[in-house]
Amino acid sequence: MPLPMKDIKLSILVPAYNEETRIPKFLKELLKFTENNLESYEIIVINDGSLDKTKETVLKLITNYDRARLISYDDNMGKGHAVLQGILNAKGKFILFIDADGSIKPPEILKMYKIFQKFHFDIIVGSRILKSSNITESQPYSRRISSKIFNLYSNLLFRININDLLCGFKGFSREVAHKIFIDLKAYRWEFDVEILYRARKNGFKVFELPIEWRHEEGSKMTLLDPIFIFLNLFKLRLSYL
Repeated sequence: MPLPMKDIKLSILVPAYNEETRIPKFLKELLKFTENNLESYEIIVINDGSLDKTKETVLKLITNYDRARLISYDDNMGKGHAVLQGILNAKGKFILFIDADGSIKPPEILKMYKIFQKFHFDIIVGSRILKSSNITESQPYSRRISSKIFNLYSNLLFRININDLLCGFKGFSREVAHKIFIDLKAYRWEFDVEILYRARKNGFKVFELPIEWRHEEGSKMTLLDPIFIFLNLFKLRLSYL
């Protein structure tokens, strides 16, 4: 039976774009894990204008699960927009989003949620870079270098002081999520930087959580994307002056 809104404590958002081949395995694992290990939760998959059969695949997988639902729209608006739609529809007191590719396993969700319950941080950011993080299969060398440059560049521009800005695993108290996601200026790769910049500006407590992570093939980033991302980050920083 679906839980009343007041009884839902955890909302799990899964933004997805063209994930027809990768999301089935992860979503099956997520549905099984949450059913066996959590009580007051909901799962919201957000189909961000996929061109493949992501929508149909997800609907088929969640048919018999009362606590899982799909939000879907036709145009690809960016991951930040997808997460925002999930937040606007989420009922939980703690809201997190996790990548659909399966690089982060469902047990990490419970680990993050327990940290929130115990310490009540405003924001918890998954990190693949901390010493106690566990990387079971690392990214290709070129991706690791790009990631390091991105983090360095972003931290210099925005003074965020977060080690792993692009990790697709972040959680927020409900109130904070609504405050930092409303009226974002960037909805694509840069949105992670913008929400954490807003968090720092507002004095929210941010905790970096070491996670277990493995590289999964099928990244949506192209060779030219880093160039546009760096330009867009610079424009984004100027817009906050």
